[in-house]
Amino acid sequence: MPERVIDLSTTVPTTPAVVLDFLLDLNRHHGLHPFLVRAEVVDEGVSAEGEWRQWRVLERPKLGPLRYPISFGARLTRTSETSFRTDVRAAPGCTISATTDAVESPDGCRVTERAVVRAPRLLLGYMAGQAGTAHARTFRLLPTALA
Repeated sequence: MPERVIDLSTTVPTTPAVVLDFLLDLNRHHGLHPFLVRAEVVDEGVSAEGEWRQWRVLERPKLGPLRYPISFGARLTRTSETSFRTDVRAAPGCTISATTDAVESPDGCRVTERAVVRAPRLLLGYMAGQAGTAHARTFRLLPTALA
C-alpha cells in the first residue's frame, strides 16, 4: 500500500504529562483541529502496550469549496509516560498510524509526531494533504492552547 510520512514538532510551555493528557482527549481538540465536529469514546481498555480508548469521530474535511461529513474509528493508546500511538481507519484501505512523543525541554516540553498515511494511490495525495493540514494546524495552535 502506498504511504506518505508526516513529521511535526512544537514546543509547549508545560510538562509532558499535561500535553499527553490533553492530546489523548479528542474532545479537547475543538478549535485546534480544523475538521473535527464530534468525538466520543465508544470503548476503552488495557493491552500489553498500555491503556487505550476507542473513539468514534465525525469530521467535515474539505473537497475544493465543499465540506463533507466522514465518520471513522480512532484508537489512541498510551504507550508510555511520554508517548502514545494513534490508529485511524478513515475508510477501507485508508489508514493513519501516528506516534506522538513529549519530552521535557528548556522551554517546557518538545512534542513530536510521526504520522504514516496509507491509502490507494489515487487517494493518497488527498488523504495525506488533509491529514497534514489538520495536524499542522493542531501543532501550530497547541502552545497557545496549553499556555
